[in-house]
Amino acid sequence: MKEKIKTCLAVCVLVLTIPYIVTILFQGDKTSPEPEKVEKILEKDSEETQKDGNQEMNVEEYLVGVVAKEIPLDYQTEAIKAQTVIARTALVMALETKGELPVSMSREEMLKLWGQEGFEENYRTLEGAVEATKGEILCYQKEPIHAAFHAVSAGSTRSAAEALQTKEEPYLASVDSKIDIPSVDYLKVIFMEKKEFLQKIKEICPKLETEEKEVLEKVEIIQRDKADYVTQIKVGEEIITGEEFRKNLELNSACFYIKEVEGQVRILTKGLGHGLGLSQYGANELAKEGKDYREILQYYYQEIQIEKKKR
Repeated sequence: MKEKIKTCLAVCVLVLTIPYIVTILFQGDKTSPEPEKVEKILEKDSEETQKDGNQEMNVEEYLVGVVAKEIPLDYQTEAIKAQTVIARTALVMALETKGELPVSMSREEMLKLWGQEGFEENYRTLEGAVEATKGEILCYQKEPIHAAFHAVSAGSTRSAAEALQTKEEPYLASVDSKIDIPSVDYLKVIFMEKKEFLQKIKEICPKLETEEKEVLEKVEIIQRDKADYVTQIKVGEEIITGEEFRKNLELNSACFYIKEVEGQVRILTKGLGHGLGLSQYGANELAKEGKDYREILQYYYQEIQIEKKKR
């Protein structure tokens, strides 16, 4: 009887340990980050929201969450550093002018997005970029700049003087960015039925009167900037900006071309985003060529200085 009990116990132990043994055999020594490390990061004391009184926002802490939202973390380190300086510039300007703060992700949101396995590595990458550029912002004539950026240009970035009709931001000049051309987001083609196209443009130009079949005759691009982005488009008797048209039709950029193809409306776009300032894809390509973040920033923003800002 005792032998039967021993045999039964041995079988139970074996059954319970098999999953563990199999796991070790297939995973080897690979383990996920220790939960204690993640908890320490999550519990780290920070002031990530603007407060009244004598307590000030911890800019460097808040930046980690801002950059996490703004750039792919598989980009080159120097490109991420460049984006960090851009984000800090926008944050400092918002704090000084009491404007709207750049949106920042909380650690809990990052953990949910990346999972425990990716959280620690990504967080350390962001912390490293923030630390390496600590306090640095972009200035023009000693003042923080409007550090515009976009995902992919249409081959060159735009001039603010042309796109925004302003002379106050000369650092946002057009620069060559043909290194963006290989991007999967450089070109996009969409097709719409004329009925849908008419409905969408009537949302911005409600006075437009036309039949579906004649809708393209009522749409005319009348002005482009030197980077080939549409600045003005005539719809019926109204003239609207290329950006208005782009946003309403949810196009990748205002560098678009409209044509009728087999009874449908074909819209081809180049680039992704408004085209002003730094191209993130281009910045990443420059980083691959060995450019550091300062060189990247000084390429895309003209006559700027990178200065330390204490807060």
